[in-house]
Amino acid sequence: MYLTFRRAAVITSWIGLAILIVGIIYAQNKIISVSSLDSRPFNIAVVGELEQLSPFNLEKQEEKLIASAMYEGLVDYDENSRSVKPNLAVNWKYSSDGKSLILSLKPNVRFHNGKLFTAYDVKKSWEKNFTETKQMSDLSLFLTIVGSRERLEGKAAEIKGIEVLNKYTVKVNFKEPNAAFIYMLTNPIFWIYDVDDKVAVFPGTGPFIFKEYKDETIILVKNEKYHRGKPCISAINVKLFNDPYTALNEYKAGKIDYLGQVPLKEVKNFKSSDEYKNLYIEKNLSEIYVYGFNLHKEPFAGNYQLRRALNYAIDREAIIQNVFGGLSKPLKGIIPSGISGYKSDMLGYSYDPEKAKKLLEEAGYPMGQGLKPLVLSYNQDEGHRVVAQTIAQQLGMLGIEVQLQPLEWEYFKKQLEKMDLTFFRLGWSADYPDADSFLYSLFHGKMMGITNYSGYYNPQVDKLLDASRAETRSYQERIKLLKRAEEIITDDAACLFLFQKRVFALKGRDVNNLTLDSMGMINWEEVELLKPSVGEKT
Repeated sequence: MYLTFRRAAVITSWIGLAILIVGIIYAQNKIISVSSLDSRPFNIAVVGELEQLSPFNLEKQEEKLIASAMYEGLVDYDENSRSVKPNLAVNWKYSSDGKSLILSLKPNVRFHNGKLFTAYDVKKSWEKNFTETKQMSDLSLFLTIVGSRERLEGKAAEIKGIEVLNKYTVKVNFKEPNAAFIYMLTNPIFWIYDVDDKVAVFPGTGPFIFKEYKDETIILVKNEKYHRGKPCISAINVKLFNDPYTALNEYKAGKIDYLGQVPLKEVKNFKSSDEYKNLYIEKNLSEIYVYGFNLHKEPFAGNYQLRRALNYAIDREAIIQNVFGGLSKPLKGIIPSGISGYKSDMLGYSYDPEKAKKLLEEAGYPMGQGLKPLVLSYNQDEGHRVVAQTIAQQLGMLGIEVQLQPLEWEYFKKQLEKMDLTFFRLGWSADYPDADSFLYSLFHGKMMGITNYSGYYNPQVDKLLDASRAETRSYQERIKLLKRAEEIITDDAACLFLFQKRVFALKGRDVNNLTLDSMGMINWEEVELLKPSVGEKT
């Protein structure tokens, strides 16, 4: 069959029109896709309440995580190089005696309300955080600064040691050298905001801006003028849930992009599922779980053998598998893995019931005879209760009787700070990514009644920790001093060494470049969404 010229022309026209229509549809879909991607929020599920988002009131890990999208400090920590890197400060330098630190600030940075960030805002933010916080661990980070105690006691209107040298230079003066202070500046208590703006949520300088809180959802929007470049996602929606399983079901339905709280009973199911093998994140956190001994009270005062006996009596791996679903690792010393100074070859205390029996006899309590029941105090929580019961059972195998004493959280904290507890649960998350946060805070003699809850005192350890803070020139020498201090503390059996915590989180299928650091934080600038909307096909 032959086509006439007219018929061929008509067919060609129809084909051209079809191609044009397909092209228009493709272009429109692409525009819609890009538009949706630009406007679709990143959805986070949080189980429980977010009570505060101000830097001086952050207590829960979830509060810190969300606040970190809005606020930032003068420096950040790079886990790859294990070093401090610039952020709102561009450089810094310690004095030759280590008793002062000068920080040069980044110019032309603006708060979310448009106000220019300067050195005066650093001083105002730090002083407000210091006077407003209720956490002793936060207050302790300021205590080496000249004039901090005078301000705390109401004898001065400012912290004298925080000086504004000019618009973009801050000087911090210390009562004694503090090489750890540059690491402390990563803590939320040193985050910066516009103190003078009298709004419910202070304007920060971070990549996201607080927009509103309604219907159990907190909405943060992209900071278009962020000084480190625009974030990849347009907004963050924080959805609050009362029940972890409700949040989990929302995740399974494809409505959640990040879920950081997965019920322990579900962890093994996700890890064994092919469907989620690329969607879960496991990370060792800079957080330890120990039981403290009050070294000023019987039976632990002066009884080295008893403390060591208890350490050899515990089967940590069994507790990790049976209670934590594998989400912990045995703690060999005080410094957790991921922190500079961590010793992978630290011997620590392994499960050795025969050695425990021998040491218990040397301590004067053969098979527990003559030893009064140990009262084990912990803050009321189902997980803490199960751990305490398991440890009580294991110690019971050596004839050691343990009585459990669950306490309400606020009362438990007060008793800890007063050093009134004899045998107690102690969880310690790094206040800053440095071994000093664990060793100095928990075991230096000066910190008794502040964060040294056990009353541990060893002049040799104090000397090593003081020397490490005075070492501002050689990072390697400083780490050597910290390692030596840890060896002595571990050998002293200053506590019942138990676990390093590991987090298990889930990310959505559309999420890219989401990683957790050892502090449990997300780099919000890098997170990407790969699809225009949750559950929508492209």
